[in-house]
Amino acid sequence: MFAGIPNALLLAFEEGHAFVEAKKIVIDVWDVGLSVRKAGGSWGKDDDGNVHASAMEVLEALEHNCPYDFIIVDTADMASKMCTDYKCAAVGVQHPSDGGDYGKGWDLLQTAPFRQWYGRLVKLGVGIGCTSHVDLKIEKDKKGNITSVKRETTLPKGIQKFIHTQSDVIINGTFGRRRKGAYERDRIVCFDGSQDVLAGTRIRGVPIPKKYVVTPPSDTDQALPWKQWCKFFEDGGVEYAARLEAAFGKEAVVGLDDENLPATAQNQSTETVAAKEKSEAEAEKAAAVAESE
Repeated sequence: MFAGIPNALLLAFEEGHAFVEAKKIVIDVWDVGLSVRKAGGSWGKDDDGNVHASAMEVLEALEHNCPYDFIIVDTADMASKMCTDYKCAAVGVQHPSDGGDYGKGWDLLQTAPFRQWYGRLVKLGVGIGCTSHVDLKIEKDKKGNITSVKRETTLPKGIQKFIHTQSDVIINGTFGRRRKGAYERDRIVCFDGSQDVLAGTRIRGVPIPKKYVVTPPSDTDQALPWKQWCKFFEDGGVEYAARLEAAFGKEAVVGLDDENLPATAQNQSTETVAAKEKSEAEAEKAAAVAESE
């Protein structure tokens, strides 16, 4: 899903990216020592032409110049583990719990360094998408009967808390049944959370047609909502949203192309632009008159 966003960069912290058609950098280690940096860093390429580097080197390079509109962290689980392993090795301990009592080691060697790295990534001013594996948390009563099965992330608790608070969308994916005549099972994507599913969204006004509930967009059908989803993350998304808001108010549907809007909406949008142009022309005329006087 994320790889389909225009001008996206994939930071591959674990394998499984071979068939992803997007610009990518394979992350081998969290950081490298000073001697390696003085020698030019860990930058390199494999036989497939994929660029390799450390997480910190990539972040520093992006802070210097970021030509991308969206960055994918795949997976945040492996990124946090890589960060923790590096920090533990740096201070000579085997596990974060060895770094201090009452959660101090976990904070110093896991949560804090990853939070700082992620915070710098967010400050790049581009879209950020993180992937994570799903953990099934089974709760039972005193008799051993299953009372609930919660679909949560495998991210460490301390890390998932600050990532979730900064997320506009939390998507939970699962497999459904295999329909008759279908080769694979349905893939179900959930945006709405519940007591059993970790998901949620702050985005409003992006309707999903019923046909996409069981039939995903294909190469021959790139209609809504896929076009809406991609457009939301493009540079022009904010400007486009402002134009629609001016035409229809704050409840305007973000991401719809003009040709997909109702005729009344197109007329309203055109009239709004025309009125603005007329107002600007009158202001320029008044300024010119004042100057001549």
